[in-house]
Amino acid sequence: MAGRRQPSSKRFAQAIFELAQESGTLGEWDEQLATLAAAAGTPEFVSLMEAPEITSDERTRALGHVLPDLSDGARNLLQLLARARATNALPDVHERYRELVDASQGVVRVEVTSAVELTGDDTSRIAGQLSAALGGDVRVSAAVDPELLGGLVIRVGDRVIDGSARQRLNSLRGALARGMV
Repeated sequence: MAGRRQPSSKRFAQAIFELAQESGTLGEWDEQLATLAAAAGTPEFVSLMEAPEITSDERTRALGHVLPDLSDGARNLLQLLARARATNALPDVHERYRELVDASQGVVRVEVTSAVELTGDDTSRIAGQLSAALGGDVRVSAAVDPELLGGLVIRVGDRVIDGSARQRLNSLRGALARGMV
């Protein structure tokens, strides 16, 4: 909606994190937010939540049928976002919440992309080396990109370490081009 400012996913995540930390329900909130984020990926659900002709009571009753295991806190969050027509922010709220939980527990999430699928031993070895280098509990998610040719691309937050063969070939190509001109 033009002119309307969307609520900040970061602020919602921070508020939920603080509430969950105080009440010792970090894991429960993670599950609830994962459920809401998945539901927000369904256009019909978003339409139901954001339809202006549906009253808050009707929305609450519908939620009871669609997501019966939703906690009161998660239901309240959804109602707030629905009123602001920002239900689609739920995946981002969940992602930011997980980042806060990870940071509080010393967990570093790392995305490793390779040209071929990594074995469990490869992933464990990479996690161990990164854990030593980063000083935290590293959780690795692996992806495959055959265009890399070989090597790895490691993403830690905003940092990218590109040790792929494709990157090395591009660097070599650039060096050769500069030397030939």
